[in-house]
Amino acid sequence: MRTALFFVLILIWASFPALADGPAGFRKLTVANTTVRVWYPAAQSVVNGSAGPITMVAENKVFVGVPVIEDAPLEEKPHPLAILSHGYSGLWRNQAWLAERMAREGFIVASFNHAGTSFNDMKDDWAKNLTERPHQVSTVLTALLKGDVLGSQIDRQQISVVGHSLGGSTALMLAGGEFDPARLLDACGEDETKLVCTTYRKGGLDRLMAPASAVDDRIASVVLLELEGIRGFTPESLRALDRPVLALVAGMEDPALPIDWEGRQQAALLPASISRYAEVIGATHFSFMSQCKPGAEELLADEAFVCSGETLSREQLHETVAGMVISFLRSGRTLVSALQTP
Repeated sequence: MRTALFFVLILIWASFPALADGPAGFRKLTVANTTVRVWYPAAQSVVNGSAGPITMVAENKVFVGVPVIEDAPLEEKPHPLAILSHGYSGLWRNQAWLAERMAREGFIVASFNHAGTSFNDMKDDWAKNLTERPHQVSTVLTALLKGDVLGSQIDRQQISVVGHSLGGSTALMLAGGEFDPARLLDACGEDETKLVCTTYRKGGLDRLMAPASAVDDRIASVVLLELEGIRGFTPESLRALDRPVLALVAGMEDPALPIDWEGRQQAALLPASISRYAEVIGATHFSFMSQCKPGAEELLADEAFVCSGETLSREQLHETVAGMVISFLRSGRTLVSALQTP
């Protein structure tokens, strides 16, 4: 990919998977002392209407939820597993829209709140332990694989992590990326405008900290949604990545999240042989979160930017992103997708 810029100008909709009929199944599990929400393909009997009522989950006054049938029986066959990793001060519900779509296309999708970096559970010095987030993912994965509820239904060869923003860094570390605090802080210098710089400094990142790695060999592929922190990863570790990586970034320029400084560095540093990169036209950093309800901007007041700035509807953007993510994860190591090749 190098420094070339690839735009998603025309998407071949015929190549995108069509959503299955009927709602996804959903259940809440407690594994490894963590509450995990899981979306999954419901059994055919549920799809045909013989099970319980449809309810909405991941909904609040600001964000639209998704329809599910709670505790529905799981379709009996091995399924690929995707674990979602939310961004800084995010929540399990942030990518519920993607989880629901993926479940209707045959995936088991798990999401949970990262202790120490989730809304209402923030550690002031979270950045002093950069491996904590990826280790949380690995711990949840181990518990899911061993669990009686889903363990036998997970395809061990098709496990992925999908991370948004800080969750993107979490996913990349699990894939083999090594994060060197000194590299990021040197790149940031005294900059006070870039969100990634101010966020890591506030979290206690120190240039004397040792480089951090947390690779999990069970992870077959990763998806980075608006990853923040690519300049902290060592070029050597990125060149050595041996599993497919999809990097999607917002196409709308934002001084706090500059495309050239962050997104296009991913295009330059990720190895062309196993990765794909694209800028999603019309999207902002927050377009990868749930769809906002009418009136949400008024409720959010000073944080209304979470729901504004897009040049396409968030519903349209979600359809585009979901199609690309699902196509990519289904392609395996062949990297067949609707995205541009390097």
